[in-house]
Amino acid sequence: MKRILILGGHGFIGSHTANLLKAQGHTIGVVDCYHKYYTFPKDEYDCVLEQRQHHCGADEVYPGQIEDPVFMENTFKQFNPDIVIHVATYPNAYMVKRNVIDATGNMITATAVTLDLCVEYNVERIVFASSSMVYGDFTSDAPVETARTDPLTLYGSYKLQGEKMCQIWQREKGLEYTILRPSALYGTRDMIVRVISKLAEAALTTGELRVQGPDNKLDFSWVEDVASAFATAATHKNCANEIFNCTKGKGRTIMEAAEMVQARLGGSITTLPHDDFYPNRDTLTSDKLKNSTDWNPSMDIDSGIPKYLDWLLEQPYTKRLPRYESI
Repeated sequence: MKRILILGGHGFIGSHTANLLKAQGHTIGVVDCYHKYYTFPKDEYDCVLEQRQHHCGADEVYPGQIEDPVFMENTFKQFNPDIVIHVATYPNAYMVKRNVIDATGNMITATAVTLDLCVEYNVERIVFASSSMVYGDFTSDAPVETARTDPLTLYGSYKLQGEKMCQIWQREKGLEYTILRPSALYGTRDMIVRVISKLAEAALTTGELRVQGPDNKLDFSWVEDVASAFATAATHKNCANEIFNCTKGKGRTIMEAAEMVQARLGGSITTLPHDDFYPNRDTLTSDKLKNSTDWNPSMDIDSGIPKYLDWLLEQPYTKRLPRYESI
């Protein structure tokens, strides 16, 4: 059993990962600064955060900013982790674009601080959350981990820089790493910030589901499947110093997702051209992680979207939304 420190442990991926690792018997420490990224409404954030904290079940919690070296050193000294999972990050590319200076501290400075402390405190492995955005426009039908990386956004470039930093610290200082690249996350205990949740909110409040690039595909990945990948990466011997995609492995069009939301919540679908800010993506191949471990994602959007909507409709802040039409 390990002492595992999760940076961003009360976040979306972090809280689900903590729950899995806690159930396996590990001792869990959580660092979180409860950043609203200048976006989340207070009532929504407070409600979701309470659920994440309960689901996480951490043994120790350290509130503070990961780019603060004094706070982080005190945290490492107190918790003395064997493993560090770094999932403390801005949730999407537009948020980074709007808040470049803050995001730079959160995504670059904090990673350097964390890597140095991992070396100083003899951490066995750091697990770093990257993103499919490092690939930029997909140049093959289902990229593998060795495909070209050419990020088109600052968010993607910062994620790729974090990967490079992990590799440099390993080469120069011997710190073991595992890098995971999820894509198009969705699931319970999330803020209304991603594709499926925004479609649901639009159906409830305006009745118009705006689909930018209806034929574009995303490899929608259920958060518990992705959390399972992080839990696996934390301790599995075959994950040392490797990069893994960790997605469902089945691209689905944004129109398909919108139609599933529409079937449950009503409204009409409006199609618009692809948003050129985002790269063209599709399926990622996650066979490397599947074949190296026993990880196997199980949730497709046909089951996942209804499950997410069931959860969303029960939230008190959702019930207070101005409704386009009663459900």
